Amino acid sequence: MKRYLVILVVLAVGGLPLFFSGQVFELAETVAGQTRRRSGTARRPATPAIDYSRFRHATKEHQETCVRCHKIPTSNWQAASGFPDVADFPGHDACVRCHRPQFFKSAKPAICSNCHSKVSPRDDQRFAFRNSATPRQFNLNFPHDKHQDLIASLNRPGKTIETMNFVKTSWPAPSQQPTQRKAYNNCEICHRDSSKLLVGPTGGWVDGVKPAAEAFKSQPDSHAYCFSCHWKAQAPINNQCGECHKPAKLSMAVESPKRISMKFSHNGGGEKRDHLAECTTCHINVTKPAHLKRSEIDVPLLACGKCHSQDGGAAPPEADCHALRGSRVVAEELRCLEADKNYNCAYCHTSNVGKLDPPLSHFWVANKIRFTRKGLK
Repeated sequence: MKRYLVILVVLAVGGLPLFFSGQVFELAETVAGQTRRRSGTARRPATPAIDYSRFRHATKEHQETCVRCHKIPTSNWQAASGFPDVADFPGHDACVRCHRPQFFKSAKPAICSNCHSKVSPRDDQRFAFRNSATPRQFNLNFPHDKHQDLIASLNRPGKTIETMNFVKTSWPAPSQQPTQRKAYNNCEICHRDSSKLLVGPTGGWVDGVKPAAEAFKSQPDSHAYCFSCHWKAQAPINNQCGECHKPAKLSMAVESPKRISMKFSHNGGGEKRDHLAECTTCHINVTKPAHLKRSEIDVPLLACGKCHSQDGGAAPPEADCHALRGSRVVAEELRCLEADKNYNCAYCHTSNVGKLDPPLSHFWVANKIRFTRKGLK
């Protein structure tokens, strides 16, 4: 009996280290696990801070019905416009209902800088609406095809549009310019001769070529162009903003109109003024697409070929090519380029375009085999 008791005591004493080591091991694992969890939490990327000074329509919470924030008309419409219009930023209520903490965060909340040129409780001065210094966040959806059909229907005998102010003429031979211009029910209902000061592209005008304002056509830049029909009578009406204003995938910078042929003028073609024609004489694709995608509505060179594809005769001497500083005939420009691969096609283009390889369309109009500058000797 004593022997069994001695054995039990020995086993109990010998097992104590194992027991305590197991406890210690379990405790160590628990501490390590907690440490790992704490260190793992610390390594998680912090939520990026929201820049409340840059309002984005693309934010999910901002994609509600437009009239939820924009009141139509705004309270200042009588001073800013001749008709009930959206002529100001949304009021404070549009922001406070979601952004009260940011709105009252300090004496000069960053969120106020979206509309106010001076962020101060004592100064309520706002940017001009819309703020031209900020990128555009919308593309415009404008179906030229539907509007062209409407213009055509209004051009029936006995139908007139009293607000028309046309200045275009027919397409005459250069030697037979009329003394009086002919009126058309055409694109100039909306696109008139521009009178606005042109804003140069970033870095300044290429080659110092600054076109006159009237070289461009004005773009519909306010609701006044549209609301004569689309206020409440013809859909989309004044509160259906999303039918025309489509969110852009990328914010678009606002600069001067992009013009590949920068030296082209709508208000005449040099001394002969042979660009005074009905608009669709050259803009032959504009009524096809129901949008404003430039690659599909720009004037193709085919439209220019009627006057600019005639063969200029024998290849001019190289010296004459540079003296000419550009020829009105595409074929002659290409022959000058063949004679000197550094030649600048300067009649229509500034050097940022004129120094590039001519596109296939130019060779097609000139009835020449395509070549590149690199392939010339």
